[in-house]
Amino acid sequence: MSRRTKLAALAAASAAASAAAVGLTASPAMAAQLATGNLTLNNVPVLGTINCSSTLDGTKTSTAFTVTGATATGCGATVTAQNLPWSGTFGPPATMYFAMKAAGCTYSGTLSGSTSAGPPRTITFTNQPVSGSGFPCFSGITVSATYTFS
Repeated sequence: MSRRTKLAALAAASAAASAAAVGLTASPAMAAQLATGNLTLNNVPVLGTINCSSTLDGTKTSTAFTVTGATATGCGATVTAQNLPWSGTFGPPATMYFAMKAAGCTYSGTLSGSTSAGPPRTITFTNQPVSGSGFPCFSGITVSATYTFS
């Protein structure tokens, strides 16, 4: 391969790498940690009250947010997010669709609560009723949560 051909190949490779970097920069934002907080499921059959540390991953605007990932840790029972993505608004009132599986049941519903103006912005949901699906599921389950958004 001649020196001229090598230089042309190097220039083409450099241009392709630059185009790829520009394409990467222009792609939609990846979901990042959206909020951290505490989650409580109240009146869960057999388990009673489940208290967890929780994180939400996703994206937000000034008025709304989308949760693409959610974790609940330190619960003393396995609690996993279901039916993602969830959507929410900062309100007032603050709202968020919620669905978590615990003790064989998926508890879901739209939570309604209060929001602080921030920064940082904090949303608080207190004793919000959710419905259960699966076996064995009972009525009377409520969710309380506080999330501080980054």
